[in-house]
Order: sequence, then structure tokens, then C-alpha cells
Amino acid sequence: MEKVFVFLFILIFSFSCLLPSRVSAAKPSLETKIHKLNEATRKNQGVVELDSSLYDEFTSKPRNYSIAILLTALDPQINCVPCKEFDPEFRLVAKDWLGSGNVPSRLYFGVLDFKNGREIYAKLNLNNAPTLFYFPPTTGQYAKEISEPDRYDFNRRGFDAESLASFLSHHLGTQVPVNRPLNYFGIFITIFFTLAGLAFLKSMYPIVQNLIQNKSVWTTFSLITIFIMISGHMWNHIRSPPYIIPQNGKIIAPGFSSQLGIESQIVAILYGSCAFSVVTLIISVPKIEDKTKQRFGVYFWMGILVATFSVLFALFRQKNSGYPFRLFI
Repeated sequence: MEKVFVFLFILIFSFSCLLPSRVSAAKPSLETKIHKLNEATRKNQGVVELDSSLYDEFTSKPRNYSIAILLTALDPQINCVPCKEFDPEFRLVAKDWLGSGNVPSRLYFGVLDFKNGREIYAKLNLNNAPTLFYFPPTTGQYAKEISEPDRYDFNRRGFDAESLASFLSHHLGTQVPVNRPLNYFGIFITIFFTLAGLAFLKSMYPIVQNLIQNKSVWTTFSLITIFIMISGHMWNHIRSPPYIIPQNGKIIAPGFSSQLGIESQIVAILYGSCAFSVVTLIISVPKIEDKTKQRFGVYFWMGILVATFSVLFALFRQKNSGYPFRLFI
């Protein structure tokens, strides 16, 4: 009997010794987590490289810090193009946050690659990358009522560092900076093409000057602008109507309060034909010295003008059968 009691005592004593150490290993203290995060952040320019165990450790509660974790797949065999595109942007934000003078423990940045975190991918049922989660603090001065992670929407926000910084700034309530290094090659290219353009304009200045001072050029430009505007282009730009009705191929919408996209183009062409006929009759036809050819020119361009007006009237009657409107007194 005594041997049984001794055995039970030793067994209970052994469990009492092992239990605290296992609990402390499973749930490290908050100070321990912050110390690890600070060390890893300083060593890797603001980014904490994670594996499955570290992911669970740093995202477990309690947290008096925020942490943005990027789940990515940079292995060349996987060939995740979006992952390669977003990785430098994520690291740029992390590096700028580290050097911004803000309290480092307010926000940490972690990266979990697929090869180091297959268990986490399986646990979260993730089948695509990259994926980014923001974990808010659950305790302390900056704790939020909602402690669940917020997922970054790449489709809506994009892959640039500025969008990520805006997302994090919204959650933190303080500005997350992005300071891109100067693109010296881009600056050089811009200066080169600017100087080349100025040199080209200087060499072509006589031709450009003649074009600017040419009345015909300005007349043509003005007429084209007028035709576009009076044909309903601005209405299309504001309302964005369909180009045609695909069901029956209609190109004219009934009623003056509606319009299809192709209508403005047809009307602009007809207005242009009318204007060109009138200008030809006024300027070109009187210069013809042969009276027979001149008479033929008058008949021809008058015929074009009348035919164009007839088509315009027919189109307007399709819009409204009462066109042309009459005012009875």
C-alpha cells in the first residue's frame, strides 16, 4: 500500500513540474513576444521572417501591438508573379515605418512564405497568394473592440506601397510613410526627352509657326469642334449610352430625350458635309473660270447640300414624327 502512495506522489510531483514549463512554452509572455519581434525587426530592416510556429505565437492573444502579416510564395518553382511584384512594396513600407520615428512596437511586419508555413495555409484554407492580414491589438492603449484580423483587398486596393500604407494608416490612426528612393534613370530619361523635344520644336519652329498662323488650319479645327459638340458628343460623354441596340441593330433611338452613341457620329458627318458644300460654293466654285464647269459645280454641290439636308430631316423624323415643329398663332 505504501508503495502505491509513493508511486502516486512521484507521478503527481512529476506532472506538477512539467505542466508549468509546457504552458509557458505554449503561451509565451507578452514581453517575450515583443522582445522577439524587436530583435527580428532590427535584424531584417523592419520585416520579421516567420514560420508556422512563429505565426501562431505572434498572432495569439494577448497582443498590445499591431502586426501585418504577408502570406506569400516566392519559390521560383511556384512562379507567383503577384507575390514577386508585391514583396518589395511590402518591405518598403516596413523599412520606412522602422525609420519613421514612430513607436516600433505599435506595428510589426511579418512575412510567411509558403515553404515555411504549409500548415498555416492549410489551417486558413488558403489556395492563393499573396494574402495579407492585419491583426489589431487586443489589449493596451490601442486595443480595438474587434480583435479579428482584417484582410487586405488586393483587387480593390492594388499592389503598390502607397495603397498598403493608406490601409494601415486607417487602422492605426497615424500616418504610415512611404518614401521611395529617387529613380535616377527615370529622371535622366525625362530630362533627355524634354531636351530632345525642345530641340525638335526649335528646328521645326518655322513650320509650326506657319501652322499656328494659318487661318485654314484654325477654321478646320474650329468647325470640327463645333460639329462634335452640336452633334451630341457631350451628351454621350455625360450619359454613356450604348453605341447601338444589339438586339435589332437600331442606330436611332426614338425620342429627343434619348440617344445612341452612333447617332452623334452620323449627325456630325452630315453637318460636316453640309458645311463643306456651303464653303465650296462660296470659295471654290466662284474661282472656276470655265462657265460650264462652274455651273456644273453649282448644281453638284447644291445637290450634295440638298441630299444631306434630306437625310438629316429623315433622321430627325425618326426621332420624332412631328419634326420640323411648327408654331401656330
